[in-house]
Amino acid sequence: MTTKKKKTSKKTTRKPLKKKQMSQNKRILLASAFLLGFVGICLFALVNLRATFLPESTLVHNELVYEEPADVIHKLKVHNYADIRELIDNQLINGPHSIGWRKIQDRENIQVRKIFGDFPSSAFLDELAFHIEQTNSAAHLEVSRNEGIIHLYWLGALKLELKYQVPAAIESGRGKIAVVMDDMGGSLSTLRELLQLNVMITPSILPGTSRAIPATTLLQEEGREYMIHMPMQPRSYPQTNPGSNALLLGQSDAETRRLVQSYMAGVPGAVGGNNHMGSRYTAESDSMRVVLRELKQHDLFFIDSRTIGNSVAFSEARKMGLRTATRNIFLDNKEDISYIRQQIHKMVNMAGNNREIIAICHPYAKTIEAFRLEQEWLQQQPVDFVSASSLVHVY
Repeated sequence: MTTKKKKTSKKTTRKPLKKKQMSQNKRILLASAFLLGFVGICLFALVNLRATFLPESTLVHNELVYEEPADVIHKLKVHNYADIRELIDNQLINGPHSIGWRKIQDRENIQVRKIFGDFPSSAFLDELAFHIEQTNSAAHLEVSRNEGIIHLYWLGALKLELKYQVPAAIESGRGKIAVVMDDMGGSLSTLRELLQLNVMITPSILPGTSRAIPATTLLQEEGREYMIHMPMQPRSYPQTNPGSNALLLGQSDAETRRLVQSYMAGVPGAVGGNNHMGSRYTAESDSMRVVLRELKQHDLFFIDSRTIGNSVAFSEARKMGLRTATRNIFLDNKEDISYIRQQIHKMVNMAGNNREIIAICHPYAKTIEAFRLEQEWLQQQPVDFVSASSLVHVY
């Protein structure tokens, strides 16, 4: 009897253990499935958030580049005729090729302006046309170089006619090129490589970088001029950060002046400045006027890097009589030696027939190598490489 009872107790104790073990397996499977599903949902959400909020990669088209990732601002905003006209005013009527203009009597709702100065280069007009195309608006340009006329159309109707002196055949002469290398101040070894090139290149130093002050000392010892690479707010801010000491919209005039003065102290002995990023900041006249007045007070020039098509920096600088100029071409949109060498050749071609060209590049190893490979060819070309201060003017 005792033995039978023991067997019965063993049987009754095993059954609940088996049921308990099966229940635990099910719970583990369910928990694993839930965890995998949760991770998948999170990854899907992160991918969609990134696509929505983070800007796309840098946009390159001929000489057009944004130093920060390009966003979709042109697609989001509905551009009217006033926006396009402002762009034309900044780039053509008061642009780098204009030394003044005169209003001619309008005809049939068409505004007519006589522009004094050289007819804009093909590269400049190509870039301007691309900026207009980016706006997805009803505007387009028509160019007649042989007649010296540029037409602006809106909704298929002619709205503005710009009349230039018909471009005459110019005797071939030596062009002038100023190359500015941005983002300097992080490495003295890179600066020394730059100074060893047999090509005049003007360094533009970011204030606050680790080797900014030693870089100015080295350049002064070499008798070379240098500039301040002034950090300014990009369109993609705050996703793209121009630096903790950058000029931002909304800062008071006093804070703006303090920052500009700190740049001068951080890059002592600089002869001028240009904007680092700044596609948003340089489009605002009020903010740029404060910056430019401070530069003028200290006898520094300003070169508009033109990181956005509707930049007002050059236009505002020339209005106040500040020595100024604007960028014509970027050389190293792509960190590729073959591409950079092609851009160097394009830069030389643009400088033909006595033109003045300002090129901007960056301290990439491939950029310096491209110049090293091309320096013998460059010495044979009918161009002179000059410092940046040689190509700024008072209009």
